[in-house]
Amino acid sequence: MKMKIINDKLFFYVDSAMKIADFFAYYYLSKKTIHDLLTNRLLVNHNQVNNDYMLQNGDVISVDIAKTIDKKVSGNLCDVIYEDDIVLIVKKGDDQIIHDDQSDNALENDVATYYQYHNYHRNVRYIHRLDKRTSGLVFFCKVDFFISYFDHLLSDKKIHREYLAIVKGKFKDCIVDKKIGSDRHVNNKYRISDTGKEAKTAFKLISYKNGYSLVNCTLFTGRTHQIRVHLQSIGYPIINDEIYGFHNDRFKHMGLYAYKLSFIDVIKKVPLTISDTSFEDLDYFKVF
Repeated sequence: MKMKIINDKLFFYVDSAMKIADFFAYYYLSKKTIHDLLTNRLLVNHNQVNNDYMLQNGDVISVDIAKTIDKKVSGNLCDVIYEDDIVLIVKKGDDQIIHDDQSDNALENDVATYYQYHNYHRNVRYIHRLDKRTSGLVFFCKVDFFISYFDHLLSDKKIHREYLAIVKGKFKDCIVDKKIGSDRHVNNKYRISDTGKEAKTAFKLISYKNGYSLVNCTLFTGRTHQIRVHLQSIGYPIINDEIYGFHNDRFKHMGLYAYKLSFIDVIKKVPLTISDTSFEDLDYFKVF
C-alpha cells in the first residue's frame, strides 16, 4: 500500500481488499487511537466509516495529521542528521536531557523550535532515549499515526542501535550477557545482579592508540546504563563516566556516542541506516 503526505494530510492508496481493522492492526494502533481516527480524523473516499468497513482496491484513506506543537520552544534549533516526511533524527549533545516538563532546555524543546521554524503542525514525540551524558542520535516521529508502529519496532528489536565507546587499555572483542539491576545504595546507579534484568551487548574493537581503545557497541537489549555497566564489569569503564568510570583530561566528553540507527523505512519498505561520527573526541583515533 503506497502512502504520501501532502501538507497536513496523510494518504494511503489501497491496492487490495482488506478489513480496515486489519489496516489499523498493521500499525499497532490502540483502541483509543482508532476511536479518535474514526470519529475525528480519518476518511475513506471522503466519507466517514466504522471499524467494520471493508477496504477495496482503489480506495483512498486520508488522515488529518495536523497537531499543535505541544512542547515549549527553546529558541535553539536541533542538529538534524536525517529527515523525511515521518522521521526526524537529531543529534543530542553531551549533558543534555531529552525530556523535562519543568524546563525548556531539553532536546525535545529544540525539536519544538525546529518544528515552529519550519511551520510544522506536529506534536513532539521521541521513540527512544539516551542517558544525559551520552551524545548522539535520537529518533523522533513527526506523525502521531506511526508512533505505535515505531514503538513496536523498537520493542521487537527491529530498530537497531549502535554506539562507540572510548575506554582505557587494549580491548578484546566480546559479548557480555550479565544481568543488570538497580544499585539500592546509590540513586540512579546500576550494577551487575543475578536478580536483575536480562541484558546483552556485543563489543568489537575498532581502533587502538596510545593506550586507548575505540569500541563498537551493539545493543541486544535496552537496559538503563547497559553499555556503561557492562564495560565497567569487564574492566573497561568509559572515560569521563562520572558514575562508572574515571576523569580523563585527554578527552573532553564522556566517551559514549550513539552513532548509528538502522530500521525499515515506513514509506519505501526498505532498510535504512543513519549514522554520524562527527564527535570531537573521536578525532583522536582518526578512523572516520
